[in-house]
Amino acid sequence: MERGPVLLVDDEPVVLRMQAAAVRQFGFETIIAESADEGISMVRRFNPSLIVSDVQMPGRDGFEMLDELGTRGLKTMPVIYMTGYDTLETVRRGLKAGGDDFIIKGETVDRLRQRIAFWATSGFAGLPLELRRRTLEASYKVEDDKVRQVEAYIGADRDLVRDVAAEIGRELVPVHPGYGKRLIERICLISRISKLVMERSRTFGDYLRFPDYVFNVTRDVGPEWADESWTILKHFDDWTLDPRFGRAGASPLQCYRDYSWFDSE
Repeated sequence: MERGPVLLVDDEPVVLRMQAAAVRQFGFETIIAESADEGISMVRRFNPSLIVSDVQMPGRDGFEMLDELGTRGLKTMPVIYMTGYDTLETVRRGLKAGGDDFIIKGETVDRLRQRIAFWATSGFAGLPLELRRRTLEASYKVEDDKVRQVEAYIGADRDLVRDVAAEIGRELVPVHPGYGKRLIERICLISRISKLVMERSRTFGDYLRFPDYVFNVTRDVGPEWADESWTILKHFDDWTLDPRFGRAGASPLQCYRDYSWFDSE
């Protein structure tokens, strides 16, 4: 999977240099910007594959930068907000602006590496639109003063991944061993995983981590083509607009000789 540079945006030069050095150690090319306006310019010039941005900066903040990128049609990549504001309202504002992920400052450098690696390899171009809506909707059902540490609410639920992977594994038993060699079967599997993940998601953190869950379940199930799943996931929003995608995931997996039911529309 080809990838462009990672754009780091922060008004503190020391922080930028430290982040850039760490990210380069993980094998990613980096470019840096010390303001939101410079960040917008860098996006136009280099078309980065991922943005990691501070929130509070002089002049335009990180939310306004992303608003501007969206207005100009330049928001085509995942955006991770790295912020010291450990509040639910920060997450809400970031989601409304178009942010896809959040890291609370003070987390380890390895946490930054993990999130960059996920977005660089999963194929997802960002948090899917329906999941953004559900995340926001669920977040407003939580009382702000009861959320002490946002990071604790947005961490991935490994049990959810394990349970969905186990159910998919059971559904795969009756189908032929080569299931997934055809593209249509891969699409059906991704749709079924998405359906089961959605059914088990309960919190705003679950909806936010939907891309992680779908990606990790696919890898845990272990099809030979798991490393190629990004070719489907990068178009996830487009797939969800097709009613056939929803129907494909509504029932347990089956092996069809004839997929005319999918091709008929």
